[in-house]
Amino acid sequence: MPARKILPSIALMLLVLQPWGCEKSPTTSTSPTPAGISAAFNPATAGADAAVSFMITISANTKEIRSFGGEVAFDASMFSFQGVEKGSLTGSWALIDGNETSPGTVRLGGSVGGGTAVAANSKGTLVDIRFKVTGGSYGNGQQNRVCLAQFTDDLAQFTSGEACAIFTLKK
Repeated sequence: MPARKILPSIALMLLVLQPWGCEKSPTTSTSPTPAGISAAFNPATAGADAAVSFMITISANTKEIRSFGGEVAFDASMFSFQGVEKGSLTGSWALIDGNETSPGTVRLGGSVGGGTAVAANSKGTLVDIRFKVTGGSYGNGQQNRVCLAQFTDDLAQFTSGEACAIFTLKK
């Protein structure tokens, strides 16, 4: 007799737990692109006396960028600092500047002023640092790593801590 009492309870439970006529459809999930800051040389390989650009690029920033700062470390025997130029995202900014504070160190800074802030989730070049390749006494194929680090102001949202690129000397 106890089976007669249990059977209706099980049937009722199955009806409640099973969504009849409802099929589970596959779902797709896309992860947002992680916020990033990167660097690249253009060209990445060159000989002595060539002009090269060390470009700082951002993508998927989570907050707008109205000001930034950082420090570029480079080998003063390989490069001579020439200056900085605005990037594709900072063309309207009031100030983009860089000063060589010691051999092999350039302090960068930028401020939107009356220009347009870099909107959240942007992708493009923030600043272009110009170098002349000196090459020093390095031989053909010598590689050199240059990095932007010590992010300040609105670059603090990038947690990678640095943006680096490799340059190769061609003699």
